[in-house]
Amino acid sequence: MVVRSGKTRFLKEFPTSLHEGTGAVFLGAGVSMAAGYPSWSSLLREIGEELGLSSGDIYDLAALAQWHIRESGGATRVRNVIKTEIGKDLPVPEALEIIARLPVRHIWTTNYDRLVERAFEAIRRPVDVVSGSKDLSLKAKAGAVRLYKMHGSVDRLDDIVISTDDYELYRSKRGAFLPLLQAHLTGMSMLFVGLSLTDPNVRHVLSMIRESFSDAPPEHFAIVRPPKADDFKNPDEYKARAAQHALWAKDLQRYGLIAVEIDDYDEVPALLKQVERRVAKHRIWVSGSWPIEAGDAKAATLYRLSEAIGRIIGANGLSLVTGSGVLVGSASISGFLEALRADGGWDIDQRLVSRPFPQPAPGDTTDKALWSAHRAELARNSGTVVFLGGSKMSGGSAVVADGVLEEFEKAKAAGVFLLPVGSTGGAAKEIAETLRGSHWPSTGADARRPTDDELAALSDETKTNDALLAIVEKIIARQQK
Repeated sequence: MVVRSGKTRFLKEFPTSLHEGTGAVFLGAGVSMAAGYPSWSSLLREIGEELGLSSGDIYDLAALAQWHIRESGGATRVRNVIKTEIGKDLPVPEALEIIARLPVRHIWTTNYDRLVERAFEAIRRPVDVVSGSKDLSLKAKAGAVRLYKMHGSVDRLDDIVISTDDYELYRSKRGAFLPLLQAHLTGMSMLFVGLSLTDPNVRHVLSMIRESFSDAPPEHFAIVRPPKADDFKNPDEYKARAAQHALWAKDLQRYGLIAVEIDDYDEVPALLKQVERRVAKHRIWVSGSWPIEAGDAKAATLYRLSEAIGRIIGANGLSLVTGSGVLVGSASISGFLEALRADGGWDIDQRLVSRPFPQPAPGDTTDKALWSAHRAELARNSGTVVFLGGSKMSGGSAVVADGVLEEFEKAKAAGVFLLPVGSTGGAAKEIAETLRGSHWPSTGADARRPTDDELAALSDETKTNDALLAIVEKIIARQQK
């Protein structure tokens, strides 16, 4: 069996690659099957029966498609089967919903279905589909994730890879994909999900990797599930397939793939959620506000503190999450960008997660449901939230901002580490008082808040900004370990 340490290494290295913008994903047939689409063997069952064969007995299913095309004089029947079985809009698996939320810029697949496109459409995240060689020459959609359907798509059935001819002539017909795939395999960390020993598409891709990197290929990760006895009709068949899988999983090392073994496919969403939370760990949300019209001296002090915290986030290679709250939001962004400029790292598109709250036109009312969903999105994207101030004007006087208190509740629900600077007043003060002495853990891997001593120090209004910053920076550094 494959050593399970692959999972430990995966959870340590792949989230970091995603944070740095060098993580990519490759989706195999197992992802489609998790949604309810048929396996290759099931898909071609009727095709095999028409030839007097059982698809379950044929190892080379591409050859089966090739034989049928030759015998029938064309690929129309095979394509109609794919259209009927793969053209359905089945529910998107949870694993794909999580992948759509990850900061991934490049997704590769040999699947024909539209599951990935629909997962992105559901969260209104743009995706640029490349399913033919000519598509590669088109200008990429700004800000969109690129989806490379290297064996074609169900909505372009005249240009799919299905038969032996298609595989053998791949380089001449769809060869433009190869140098790009090779470049991504060279410069990125690729996560393979849904690989199958019996998937001819995967064998094709692995052979291309081997061809490109005959010696010391770059390392990537592959989530694989060993066969189970319940998968087979008799013990002998299970024993044979289990032995094949063990050898195949070890053989993946030849292609630079580190096997991440799971007991069941149901574990994949939980595993990807761990990746999502570990990516979020690199992101700090600065939540808070202060009414400029209040005219008090505290606004200037809070601005400088917010700016300095933004600077700390940028200087430590972390990402800033912001809803651009009044005063606090603009100040933290200013400090963050200053740190990036000083370091020469203008990777703002990856490290600044800005979600400004949509403001209603004069006379219109605020869409509270939209703002609530907005806050939940900010929380989900964050590993730590720093609360600064949290006050607004009401009836001519400053009151606690209920929006910041709602952000506290959203952050709690998302499992985010809560870091209120109580001395800044407003909602931050109330949050600090709520957390002190609470049941929320303050130490260890599951810490959700600072210690009581740290909360007390952060609530001390006699402390200078420099003293407060030293405490905040220490806590943030601790959370990154």
